[in-house]
Amino acid sequence: MEIGILGAASLGQTLASRLAAAGHNIVLANSRGPESLRDVITRLGRGIAAGHAAEAMNKPVVVLAMPWTKLSDVLAPDINWDNRVLIDATNIFTSYAPSFEIDDLGEETGSEIVASLAPGARVVKAFNTLPVATMIAPLQEDRLRRVLFVAGDDEDAVAIAQHLVSDIHLHPVYIGSLATGGRLMELGGALSGLELFIDGGR
Repeated sequence: MEIGILGAASLGQTLASRLAAAGHNIVLANSRGPESLRDVITRLGRGIAAGHAAEAMNKPVVVLAMPWTKLSDVLAPDINWDNRVLIDATNIFTSYAPSFEIDDLGEETGSEIVASLAPGARVVKAFNTLPVATMIAPLQEDRLRRVLFVAGDDEDAVAIAQHLVSDIHLHPVYIGSLATGGRLMELGGALSGLELFIDGGR
């Protein structure tokens, strides 16, 4: 599968590496341009190319692995999403350490706002509830799988996101729409930071 990843910090690099290892072709982009990613691409290995944001956003599946505050700079209103799958892996931080602050979105969820900024995209929420180091931490028993939650309104888009979660050896659990499931997954929600496991041998 052709996948574009917007954001080349720890989450973007981790997803790029793991999805490429599963056989997907990845275009990784950041705000500074592909030249700034030369060393990163060399380290991550085969199946990953550096590109501009526009190149990443032209792929059939696009992952938002960037800061919440940068979304409006990237999701321009003139983009034709043409029914592509947009996986929202953001968290609604407005500032980070040492003064963590969370955006007040009122009654909307972050992913609903993403969907409003990207009309024509099929938005799915995934890859945001666990810190990257926790999400990929080795397990003591091979048969165990760490659970990763998925929310979305489009059945086919959700299925694609679940497939990608499985490809990086996590167990996807669908929890509902962007409005209901997305709120549970958001910072402060009941599932944010919750680490669960399933016995993959059963």
